[in-house]
Amino acid sequence: MQPYYELAYALASESLCLFVGTGFSKHLTGGAAPDWETLLKQCCSVLENPDQLIEELFTEDQALMPLEECASIISLQMKREGKDIYVTIADEINKLQSDPTIVKPIREFAAKHPSLKFITTNYDLLIEEDILDGDKTVFCPGFPVNRQRKSNEVYHIHGAIKFPEEMVVTADDCYRFINFPNYFSKRLDTLLEENTTVIVVYSLGDVNFKSILNSHRYSSSHAVNRQHLFYLRRKKVPQHVKDYYDTSYGLRVIDSTEIPDLFTKIDTQYDAIKEDVKDAKAQLQRALVGQKKYTDSYLKKRESFTKILATISSTGFRITHPIVINFLKDTIQRKHGFTGEDGAWSQYDQLADWLIQIGCVMDLEGALLEGVYLEAVKTSFNNMSKTKILGKSWDAYKTWCAQWGELTFKNRTMIRKFVKEKSLVGDYQDFIDI
Repeated sequence: MQPYYELAYALASESLCLFVGTGFSKHLTGGAAPDWETLLKQCCSVLENPDQLIEELFTEDQALMPLEECASIISLQMKREGKDIYVTIADEINKLQSDPTIVKPIREFAAKHPSLKFITTNYDLLIEEDILDGDKTVFCPGFPVNRQRKSNEVYHIHGAIKFPEEMVVTADDCYRFINFPNYFSKRLDTLLEENTTVIVVYSLGDVNFKSILNSHRYSSSHAVNRQHLFYLRRKKVPQHVKDYYDTSYGLRVIDSTEIPDLFTKIDTQYDAIKEDVKDAKAQLQRALVGQKKYTDSYLKKRESFTKILATISSTGFRITHPIVINFLKDTIQRKHGFTGEDGAWSQYDQLADWLIQIGCVMDLEGALLEGVYLEAVKTSFNNMSKTKILGKSWDAYKTWCAQWGELTFKNRTMIRKFVKEKSLVGDYQDFIDI
């Protein structure tokens, strides 16, 4: 399934949220913002004997213990010398300045889309001061909770430099965030539930965030659903690492992508689909309750299923709800049936594309869709070829080969088991073990 279409659809539905950390501030400042380890070393520099503590906590390559524990040790040493780690961090972060050239396109994007939300673990104020013009609503520990929200929203879940004493810095702060949920930790879970969220070049070393993501992944409502959480990475991510992000956190990876490209690609898709969203939602709601059916001519179009899945996600319907499952079951059966009609050449490739799309967003083993899905996979595999053989679709083969790795780990495992049990023979063997 095309991630930028889904993200643009969420934006048009006023339900897109960006989760940003140090990597985002580094981008805004042209690399000047320190990473967490560098920031802790800067805190050590104010001590009477900084080199000794730095040598005890850090090697040349990495910290010798989790960084939040390093922060606790540094904080204790600073207290002995009458210094405060929270104030020191605030002083360092307050020096940061964004690069106007880098900020400009992001500021224009945010101004164009006032429903866009930001969740940040950064202590700096670069988002609200440099990116967001005019009205905005900022939520931060130490600030009163604003009940009259205006335009873009920013959530500083780990605090900000205006109230240093409220920042989440040490291991003790992290444990309190996890074990004694406050408004911000609870609000984070709600935002993830209510929005399509892109985690933007964020290191998954944050124990707080990993705990929340894992809990969210295995909550009853998301046991087989991973529609709405994306993880943006600048570099190529190996398949086995994508599988880990999928199975542990329910994340769909967008890799080999720079931050500016994210905004450009979303906006390009947004301009193409923004007028269709309202009508698509109304049509889907009528289809789900049986008041209407999509026409065969509509379902024979490649893009129809992409729109249906994006609409399901953006309207808040859970893809695992029985009404949605029955609707999808009927829709896939109809698409499967189109491949048996005369002149159905294009339908084989489209069926492959549809099966990959649904296999990206939910785990199908044990679901009501499993049988229908696997029979359609069987038809697709039996009617494709990597060479141009009369009666076989090489376009379907190319689609499966290019996008097989986008299926969830569990779905790939299920299909491997299925084709082995059915003793299927075909060119699927070229990619199925990836």
